[in-house]
Amino acid sequence: MSARLACPPAPGSLEAFAVQFDPLFQTLAQRQGFRTYLTGLLLPRDRSKTLTALVGAEPLVQAQIAEVQRLQFLGSLTNNFFN
Repeated sequence: MSARLACPPAPGSLEAFAVQFDPLFQTLAQRQGFRTYLTGLLLPRDRSKTLTALVGAEPLVQAQIAEVQRLQFLGSLTNNFFN
């Protein structure tokens, strides 16, 4: 088995919270997506918490950028897991 790759930390005290969930995710991309989701959800933003706003993207212009697509995919996995 290969060594687990280190994930870039979430800002501030979110990392201490996010690291508790690392054993639940198998890949680096899943851990990064979860940290991005937490950052967008829990840190203050200047607009509502839509999927595009969670990653700081413009609503219509940047809706197709990779970060938004990753969160959309993470949400679909989570939804399938709990159903």
